Amino acid sequence: MKTFAELGFPGRLVAVEGLDGSGKSTQIYLLKRWLEARSLKVYFSEWNSSELVKSATSRAKKHGLLTPTTFSLIHATDFADRYERHLLPLLRAGFLVLCDRYIFTAFARDVVRGCPADWVRGIYSFAALPDVTLFFKAELEVSLRRILDTRPVLKFYEAGMDLGLSTDPQESFRLFQSKLLEQYLAMAKEFRFEVIDANQPVEVQQAVVRRILSRRIKLAQFKCKRPQPVTPTHASFKKGELGEPIWSNER
Repeated sequence: MKTFAELGFPGRLVAVEGLDGSGKSTQIYLLKRWLEARSLKVYFSEWNSSELVKSATSRAKKHGLLTPTTFSLIHATDFADRYERHLLPLLRAGFLVLCDRYIFTAFARDVVRGCPADWVRGIYSFAALPDVTLFFKAELEVSLRRILDTRPVLKFYEAGMDLGLSTDPQESFRLFQSKLLEQYLAMAKEFRFEVIDANQPVEVQQAVVRRILSRRIKLAQFKCKRPQPVTPTHASFKKGELGEPIWSNER
């Protein structure tokens, strides 16, 4: 597998990965705002957001209809649609593309749910690797606390309740997320993740993210001729210590 830079694309793709509640969505949102403020060409995409597939996924989750295989395939369909219709065209146009979760989410979640690793990777073999992958490593208790701070009840699939790990949602979450963490750590060296301590304050993490991106990518080449408007997000947010909104919507 090659990165977009290795394949000769003028654009670059940056992906963030991490457990639910790791704070990765906050960090990529702050990164997007920072890049836009510097008049760089930026596009943002998030996991499970294809208009073609999103409503079907929501209905299936609501009624508990997803087996591990269908879960894997429906998310792969969602990703393929966004990849072909959004990511590739913008990378060819020379944009910095930011992805809140990429193929590694499937590599971790689908395998933990019992799908063969080779089979899962084969499904996503059409996708190139990100040019930079930021992995936000948070302690399980920190992730759980962040999730519960934004909503009182864990979602069924988010807590891994479909796996039968525990009848208690919080304990199921801990067990499910610990298994996901094992998968991510196993992939970190293979795919050259930039591992960031997600237990640190928001502003400390963001400073690290900006340094990594400035080191790994020549940002000046993505300067646009006209400043881009900073688009609002549908997610709820509050002001953080950086004076930026803190995104609270994890997927």
